[in-house]
Amino acid sequence: MSLKTIPSKREDFERLTGFEYIKSRLNPKTHIGQRYFKHIQPLSYEHIIEHFDDTAFVIRLIEGEAKLIADIEHDLECILDVSRTIEKITNNEILDEIELFELKNFVLVAQEIRNKTQQVFSSNERFSLPDLEEVINLLDPERLRLPTFYIYDAYDERLSQIRKQKRELLQKKNAKDDNLKERESIEDVVLQLTEQERSVENEVLERLSKKLWNFADLLEEALQKIRYLDIILAKAKLSIELELSKPILYSKDHELQNIQITGMFNPQLKDELAKHGKSYQPVDVTIKRGVTVIVGANMSGKSVVLRTVALIQYMALLGFFVPAKYAELPFLELIALITEDFQRPLSGLSSFASEITLIDSAYRNSQNTSALILIDEPARTTNPYEGTAIVNALVKCFEETKSFVVIVTHFDDVECRTRFRVKGLKEDALKNIQSFNDIQELMDYELIPDDGKSVPKEAIRVMDLLGVSKDIVSQALKLLDRHSEE
Repeated sequence: MSLKTIPSKREDFERLTGFEYIKSRLNPKTHIGQRYFKHIQPLSYEHIIEHFDDTAFVIRLIEGEAKLIADIEHDLECILDVSRTIEKITNNEILDEIELFELKNFVLVAQEIRNKTQQVFSSNERFSLPDLEEVINLLDPERLRLPTFYIYDAYDERLSQIRKQKRELLQKKNAKDDNLKERESIEDVVLQLTEQERSVENEVLERLSKKLWNFADLLEEALQKIRYLDIILAKAKLSIELELSKPILYSKDHELQNIQITGMFNPQLKDELAKHGKSYQPVDVTIKRGVTVIVGANMSGKSVVLRTVALIQYMALLGFFVPAKYAELPFLELIALITEDFQRPLSGLSSFASEITLIDSAYRNSQNTSALILIDEPARTTNPYEGTAIVNALVKCFEETKSFVVIVTHFDDVECRTRFRVKGLKEDALKNIQSFNDIQELMDYELIPDDGKSVPKEAIRVMDLLGVSKDIVSQALKLLDRHSEE
């Protein structure tokens, strides 16, 4: 799947959404699993559904077969990355002893994992590792099943003869310390035998490599299924640790009208609050096709809503469970998150120019692409008259795209079909406030429908709580009431 993001650099987008934190919490056991998550890419719809189903299955296994899963994870930690070696086998190249040593280690551990997974994964082909017994026998002709590799005598009878002669001559040499001439003669013969041994060993390496060429597909299958097992285990463990849930993702053919998220939370912020003994208030979000406007005071969590919605949609398209109790999501081709944190001035242009350029890019892309576009306080640096005009223009234009668009704004007189506001300060708790530091504790972050008629007074109430001069507070209230009457 080709997923576009705004910002276009994936690392910038993942930083803004908080997916960096999600990646930091993952704990894959293999190098190939770690590399997958480092360079993770969105999946096709079919593969996403497979990841969802398999993650749910593995979660049940972790809860019911903890000892077996721990044993499998231990084996995964012992898996060597033999990607390059298997590539050489696929290309019909000759392997050296180090590569054969690593390959033998890999197939021995892979076979152990196969034996364990057969107990619980037998019904799922995606976890069904191929039988590597024939490969093991090639690399372990003496059937010792030790994680070492040596060009054994069993590979060629000439090796046994040459090595026996070398041992006998070296013993003879050690017994002739006083006869320099005879010792030198023995050394010459040993050198010749060593060259013969190396020549035969090279023949063995070539013969062995050619036999392994026949198992290229089998080895690649084993590697990919081990990587998949590691990936799904990491996703399942993360889902348990962060209390993520399986979303419902609708295909592109399904014209989903609403993004519905219940009990949404931001994992990173939730974790930070928990460290300080504070709880996180989950929120419910409904985003209709067209434009949804969210209003509310500063400190009311509007920006967190945008980032978390973007995170949830992105995680779903990567095949992750999501931070919510329930989520219905569309299969999208564009996610845009435009916030103050990513307003990089372009060639001397203002932050407004940078912001509006990103918004325009999102608008142009949304003309023929299924998109989720999240814009935080557009035109915040302009005067209120121009700012209101710009936001109204954005609402009208984006409404025509039929994308899912959320705009957070503090401007009045924004005309839109769907508007929510953050509920704000809890009335019944205001009288108990001891200091300004307690204000965040008293915020109710619930999103409630708003008709745009009520005049917000959150900022003035915060001024009052801060102990700002009564003259200023009362004057501000008078002017606000006069404005609302007009």
